[in-house]
Amino acid sequence: MSVDYAWEAFYSAIRFAVVSDASLQERLGSLISAVCHLQRDSFPNEHVWDEFRKLVNETTKRGTRDVATSEMSEKKAKECLQAAFDIFSHVARALGRTEFVI
Repeated sequence: MSVDYAWEAFYSAIRFAVVSDASLQERLGSLISAVCHLQRDSFPNEHVWDEFRKLVNETTKRGTRDVATSEMSEKKAKECLQAAFDIFSHVARALGRTEFVI
């Protein structure tokens, strides 16, 4: 996997979260399900990787990849969606740097 793969996964998931009529918790759950399989080499640096792991840990059941957002408050779901967007932004910037290097 690579940064471009992470961009694709996050782009689709973020786009769905933005346009969906589902609850914030459902949007977050869908997003996490779409990106939770990403590995370290999909992220531009350790900081972004750490932020991603933190997000996944906050939104999944301990020791599994089962999404656990249904009982999350709207405030917490919104914070996690914002964190996901920030991670996507870092990935997009990194991809842009690699795509346009001469």
